[in-house]
Amino acid sequence: MKLFGYFLFLIIFTTSCSLFGIGEKNKKPEITLEFGGDFSMIKKMEDAGGLYKEDGIVKEGFEIFQENGYRWARLRILHSPNGVGPACNSLKYTIESAKQAKKYGFKILLNIQYSDMPTNPGHQTLPAAWKNISFDNLQDSIYNYTKKVIENMGSAGVLPDMVQVGNEINNGMLWPFGKLWFESGITNWNNLSALLTAGINGVKAAQNGAEIPIMIHAANGGDVDASYNFYKNIIDQGVHFDVIGLSYYPWWHGTFIELESNILFLSTQFSQDFSIVETAYYSNGWYPEPSEWFTEPFKPTERGQNSFLIALANILKEHPRVKTIFYCQPDIIDIPQTKVEYNGRSLFAPSGDAFMGISAWKEIE
Repeated sequence: MKLFGYFLFLIIFTTSCSLFGIGEKNKKPEITLEFGGDFSMIKKMEDAGGLYKEDGIVKEGFEIFQENGYRWARLRILHSPNGVGPACNSLKYTIESAKQAKKYGFKILLNIQYSDMPTNPGHQTLPAAWKNISFDNLQDSIYNYTKKVIENMGSAGVLPDMVQVGNEINNGMLWPFGKLWFESGITNWNNLSALLTAGINGVKAAQNGAEIPIMIHAANGGDVDASYNFYKNIIDQGVHFDVIGLSYYPWWHGTFIELESNILFLSTQFSQDFSIVETAYYSNGWYPEPSEWFTEPFKPTERGQNSFLIALANILKEHPRVKTIFYCQPDIIDIPQTKVEYNGRSLFAPSGDAFMGISAWKEIE
């Protein structure tokens, strides 16, 4: 049964109640939303001589984001990256990035991707070190690796405040062992859940890791049915976690109404809090095209990017169980020697000058 239609009605009804003062005397919920960004590339940009500027003044990247209301730093870690382009997030690199973030008071969301390359719904490649091992040995490797990462970060004084086990894993992780969907129609919930549990247990077994909240992240922001199916199945398999993480890119994941429908429905089904752990918007006509992929009325311009971020935050703040929102890759600038492509979703121009969207979340009321 499709759930979207019902929850579209629920959103309209709830909005109407609010407009006409029905229910709890039009009481506003307490705002608990905190803002963050995926800052996995700041160190690489600055190490290569990149300069971040706001109003023409050069500052450290983390300093600019801190001054503009960001409180969480999401940092990716890869198993054995080769250092080329975006595949640079080794344990050493991540610890150094976390120290810089902590200098400016950031909380750390550690994004463990269990691969040598960045992962997403279409790419979940096993680390080279774990190829040709059995499934049982893979679970042991995940557990031991995760425990080691958390303990090393703790020893360095940057124990994560939250850990994300896997990245955009709605199609599974650590393929082929944890691949979720097969052309034959078979689904692999048992394997995926076992791998997730191994990672979670590694966090909890680490020194000072027992109380670290766990996030599980699927790229299903506006899809009620896919989100419910994913989280229900892993929970039914005994996976214990604290935060439902969703990606929300409007050209892939739908409208604000579809996003709210998803949050509302999942809130009725599950006890976890929520994070929009990836979002972004394009500026100045950069990819993707065609233009109709964008959410009206937000054009792919610097002003449109800023307006999108304000509108999204104002919607999410009305949902108290949404605790955090993270801008993905706001820190990319054009430094050719880094071999990191400027993607047009950054909150900085290629030159390193901040766009107006840098301050979009500064004073959300």
